[in-house]
Amino acid sequence: MLTASAADGTFRNVELINLLERLGVSYHFQAQIENQLRLIFENSLSDVAERDGDLYSVSLAFRVLRQHGYRVPCDVFDKFKDVKTGEFKESLRGDVRGILSLYEACHLRLHGEPILEEALAFSRSTLQLEDYSATNVIKPHLAAHIENALICPFHKSARRIDSWRFISFYAEEESRDKTLLRFAKLDFNFVQLMHQNELAFVSRWWRDTGLQERLL
Repeated sequence: MLTASAADGTFRNVELINLLERLGVSYHFQAQIENQLRLIFENSLSDVAERDGDLYSVSLAFRVLRQHGYRVPCDVFDKFKDVKTGEFKESLRGDVRGILSLYEACHLRLHGEPILEEALAFSRSTLQLEDYSATNVIKPHLAAHIENALICPFHKSARRIDSWRFISFYAEEESRDKTLLRFAKLDFNFVQLMHQNELAFVSRWWRDTGLQERLL
């Protein structure tokens, strides 16, 4: 899938890398992911920036590259501001996934990037003001995903906990890849079982050595 996405186009490749990271299975493909992101940044930055793309694609590409240490310029968001008012376009508020993607991207801002401070305030206020769970504008699983992001954005989350939540979210997506979803579930269960076995081993060792009694 990684090879196919690289051949299909830059944004599809970035989108798949993000999906692998959110599902918690990207550690299996770290070398391939880092190599592809390096090539994207060095050779296809104009494509990644998606200056003619929508808010969702630009924000996602920005976040994924910055998460991996690439200094993508914040001026990729200039196109989403109203020329007359200097504010972010009001029409963007109707793009729920785009606003959520922008909100997540803003947490990768650096000192001296006021446009990202403005974008954070704009996206957060939009997501907070809209009571998505009380309307039929979006599906319940997306509303729950937004609520979780407002509490703890991906960049600041505990990755295994976020993966567990995202797997549940992705399972409700119409565009989900069933093979990838099953792989993510199996991997999560395997890692959880491995940790449980390690904990059980340490607990048996703790009792057998008598350290517990001596320390107490």
